[in-house]
Amino acid sequence: MKISVLVAQYFYQNKRLNLPGIGTFYLDVAVDVQNIDKNSNDLLDHIHFAQKNIARPDEELIDFIRKHTGKIRPLAESDLETFVADGKLMLNIGKPFHIEGIGTLQKNRESVYEFTPGHPVVQRLEPPPPLTNAEHLDSANKPKKKSVFDDDPNEARNAQIRRVAIVIGVIVGVGIIVWGGYSLFSNKVKTDPKTVTASTANAEDTQPQASSYLSNINDPKKQLENVINKDSILLHEAAKADTGNDFAQATTTTTSAAAGPSKMYKYVLQTTRSQTTAVNMLNRLKPKVQLETADSVLFKIVISLPGTPADTTRIKDSLRFWYWGARDKKVTIE
Repeated sequence: MKISVLVAQYFYQNKRLNLPGIGTFYLDVAVDVQNIDKNSNDLLDHIHFAQKNIARPDEELIDFIRKHTGKIRPLAESDLETFVADGKLMLNIGKPFHIEGIGTLQKNRESVYEFTPGHPVVQRLEPPPPLTNAEHLDSANKPKKKSVFDDDPNEARNAQIRRVAIVIGVIVGVGIIVWGGYSLFSNKVKTDPKTVTASTANAEDTQPQASSYLSNINDPKKQLENVINKDSILLHEAAKADTGNDFAQATTTTTSAAAGPSKMYKYVLQTTRSQTTAVNMLNRLKPKVQLETADSVLFKIVISLPGTPADTTRIKDSLRFWYWGARDKKVTIE
């Protein structure tokens, strides 16, 4: 049986019909539709319509459709929703919505529904078909389908706003946690006395070393003193070494350093014919170096250092690098 016929039969029995989004139809209580001829106009004056904002259909109407179609409740409710949705679509596009056995609705320019009563439906209702065991189980176990009439037009927007708010809250929370951890770590580093003491000590130890190193590089006298002091320390340690030392490595070092007699050697750093050059170098490096000349034609810059024959080669290389740098010059011994 068509859903429109079932809606009309429900209207005749209950004298009232609520259609969501459309309004309410009324039938005078004294009217007996079953005794009215189909082509009679007696029913036209007894059906009335009022446009109202109906949110949900009557539960009795859904049960009425379910019983006379043999369908489970979700399917019966879906059929009614489809019937109402099709009618609203017809009205919104300017077409009449005909409800069989009740009348016709038309939407005017002011968006007001105009109702025209119709002729009754005299079709008898058939008894509802019995439900099978499977249908009984399905009806009992299947969850109730949510009706579109229950949909809140603002629900989707509210849900989206909630999701965005949750995401923003998570991001802000993570940012606060990271910032707090960084702040605590920074404060701990700044206030830890061990860290501050160690840093200060390292700075104090490093600063003199760096200053000494820079001063030695910029001052040729300091470089020469380092070379001379290093050679003097080696000779002093070689002289103090005992041949009866139990350590083989110390014995080897002592024997190598003390090979040959220790005496003073004169190293010629530079020979030049320019008296000005010789005097300038003497003024820069004295009193470590001396200026010698035999005929006032050749001028020699010399330096005297103690050492053994085995140390002369090493000392010459050190003096050449100190005096001449990377230039290919020689230092000789007299």
